[in-house]
Amino acid sequence: MKPKIWKPKSMKPQSPQLKPLGLAVALAAAGAGTAPLAYARPALAAAERGDLALAPYYTVRGEWVTGLHIVNTSTRTQVVKLRFRRATDGMNALDFNLVMAPRDVYAGFLSDNASGAIAWTSPDTTCTVPATRGKRLEMPAIYRAGAESGYIEIIAMGAPADEGQPIARAARPAPTAGSSASTAAAPASMPLDCVAVRSNFFADGAGTVAGATTRPGVENNLTTWQAPASAAAIEAGGRNTYVDSGDVLKVSYFIRDNATGIEFGDNAVHVSGFLAQAAIANQQYGVLSGDLNGVDFPDLNGGVPLSRGQGSSAPGAAIRRGRFEALRASDALGVSRILNEWSANPAGGVEMDWVLTLPGQYTMLNLPQYAAALAAGRAGVSTLSGAGRPRPNPQCPRVSTPAPPTSTPTSTQTRAAAECDYRDMPVELTFTAYNREAFKGQAASGTLVTGPQPPAVSVKTYLPKVANVITFGGRRAALGASDAEVSAAPGQPYGWVSARLKSVDDELRVCDWDFANDRSTGFGAAAGEALQGAVVCSPVTGAVPVIGFAAWSRRVAANPAASYGRIVEHSYERPRAPGTVFRDSLKDGGEGPQMVVLPTGSFQMGSPATEADRDSDEGPVRTVTISRRIAM
Repeated sequence: MKPKIWKPKSMKPQSPQLKPLGLAVALAAAGAGTAPLAYARPALAAAERGDLALAPYYTVRGEWVTGLHIVNTSTRTQVVKLRFRRATDGMNALDFNLVMAPRDVYAGFLSDNASGAIAWTSPDTTCTVPATRGKRLEMPAIYRAGAESGYIEIIAMGAPADEGQPIARAARPAPTAGSSASTAAAPASMPLDCVAVRSNFFADGAGTVAGATTRPGVENNLTTWQAPASAAAIEAGGRNTYVDSGDVLKVSYFIRDNATGIEFGDNAVHVSGFLAQAAIANQQYGVLSGDLNGVDFPDLNGGVPLSRGQGSSAPGAAIRRGRFEALRASDALGVSRILNEWSANPAGGVEMDWVLTLPGQYTMLNLPQYAAALAAGRAGVSTLSGAGRPRPNPQCPRVSTPAPPTSTPTSTQTRAAAECDYRDMPVELTFTAYNREAFKGQAASGTLVTGPQPPAVSVKTYLPKVANVITFGGRRAALGASDAEVSAAPGQPYGWVSARLKSVDDELRVCDWDFANDRSTGFGAAAGEALQGAVVCSPVTGAVPVIGFAAWSRRVAANPAASYGRIVEHSYERPRAPGTVFRDSLKDGGEGPQMVVLPTGSFQMGSPATEADRDSDEGPVRTVTISRRIAM
């Protein structure tokens, strides 16, 4: 006979019963299963090297230019994606591939000209895909508007399986054994054959069978085919296979005002373990042309969608997207509070701005619908309402946007079909300002302060863009622009700020192609075939991902050559990770109860009707989803 479990009446709810132990176990199991075991969790790289690097800000406004130095620290040839995302909404404004020889360094800068054209310029001889023209790659017109500033993604796409493969031999500067006399005479600093290297990145590559002619290009994320080359050392129709790069990139950036000579610079933000296998994609077509193996990938949600796993011959066998979820974790880019100094002290020649960038927000859009809204001229991404919040895009509404009044029974369905924007944006910042004497609030007269003490000076603002410049106290911007203004008067023109950050919308999702149900026959890019699958947007957890810095300049009027600039990295408070045990401090100096952080996930709550000694208020069984971390 099963013993009856005693339940105190004071603990027995009137709704389906929640058993605390069952909740903790169910959530822990759900959290443990959210990421494939084959993938390590990406994390900020303590060694300042990674397979993903993010430069928080670029600008070409006015006389500003932005430069990059990318170092391949490995002894392997590396294929690297370099992508500039515009500040307004994170859309891809310019991208190209690099094929870097072992131990190679690649450098260049972004600038504009009198006609408004924005271009990347590099005197470097590293092979680029596509080829530069006059050492320049010009930004296409499609997402050029609003791309005067933004942020930069640098992703290691993969390395040849060995250095004897055709692409590695063509990308290396030194002649190899067996090279032709004409090739051997080439300068040692020049890659052997960049034309051959670039042939690997056309769409729809196909291999040779019994000596049949090779079609060069990308066959899949692990295989490319190289066209006949000018060097005898490179096989005609050579097959290249790729493996994961590892954490090999070391990236730094600088931002310089050519009008004053003031320059800021720092390391990029490096993430280790972002990808776990090669993600080689063609540089000919994109998703809007019907190609799921093209220029849009890899991105901050992962590698190539139509991927093959290492050792697998079946497409889709190792699709591992969903990496943006991992980037939102507290050991990666997820942030709840930002801390840094501030200054608005023109008497000392000081100018200071904050840069706050929200990388990856484009993964939270239904991109085909959003792109259509942009084409129709209805972006709605940067204008502000009277309350300071960004206006919604009527062609790409948020889930929280009320449905238009209608008497038709299909209004809910119509609204669901139109929903397109699931981003953290608009992101709300609440600033609390302190002066250098740790005083917060308005300056009080006299030497003593009577109680109650003055309230903290808290200012609320909204980030209107993906990459934002925040200015303080109405002063001239150190970076020549301002996207948000914070005004506080804590009695001194300098001090520090604690800024709490949160999304004002709870319905957050990451969108991706419905790969399993896509009915396209292969990539079909050469024929211009449109994708026939849908876009699926799934709930996402974690905190808002943030990177950035404070740009601090000092202008010396009497000696302009002595003016200088420096970057002060933000400090962050991050949400506690699942499994963390903690106690909160209480106002009376004591400690609160011991708490443990539970992961997000879903579980079955309630007792099944077949359970012995079940009470009527213990059912029915239903699925409960915890979308944000809780502590118990």
